[in-house]
Amino acid sequence: MKKYDGYDQAEAFTGEYEKLEPGGYVCKILQVKAEDRDYGTLLRIAFDIVEGEYEGYYRRQFERKKQRDSEAKWPGMYYQTVRQDDLRYFKGFMTSIEASNPGFKWDWDEKKLSGKLFGGVFGEEEFEGQDGEIHTTVKCRFVRSVDAIRSGKFKIPEIKKLEKKDNSTWIPAENDDELPF
Repeated sequence: MKKYDGYDQAEAFTGEYEKLEPGGYVCKILQVKAEDRDYGTLLRIAFDIVEGEYEGYYRRQFERKKQRDSEAKWPGMYYQTVRQDDLRYFKGFMTSIEASNPGFKWDWDEKKLSGKLFGGVFGEEEFEGQDGEIHTTVKCRFVRSVDAIRSGKFKIPEIKKLEKKDNSTWIPAENDDELPF
């Protein structure tokens, strides 16, 4: 057998990978983008874990993906909606950011969120893979203060299950006299 070019440089895939466990982690906001939507604003927040066993977790994931796909997207994302008719979730988010960053006061400039710490509560979520099977992933589900995470004052959420699909294709006929049976 001939030796293939690039073999010595190739990363060996052995089926093992680093899996993030559900729990609480201290995170840092790397970048924020505000997008106007018909319901209000969506904040797209890129972050990474900055303390503990999983420090730099999303950077390592991104670097591995980037080796295979030059168009790879940053995997550590949190999405916060801002709705005029229900500001309590956004205010809870900002209260946690302020509590985690002494001296920081929210002034409606999302660019100032970059570099700020927050406590992330991570839980499992189901998703349908390209193979049609149900798999799980671990995502940041809630934002709390850094102190709440460090002191263990948070609860890991129950697994977020996929909604069951109705795979029925039966459509009732309007005139059952034309049915073939």
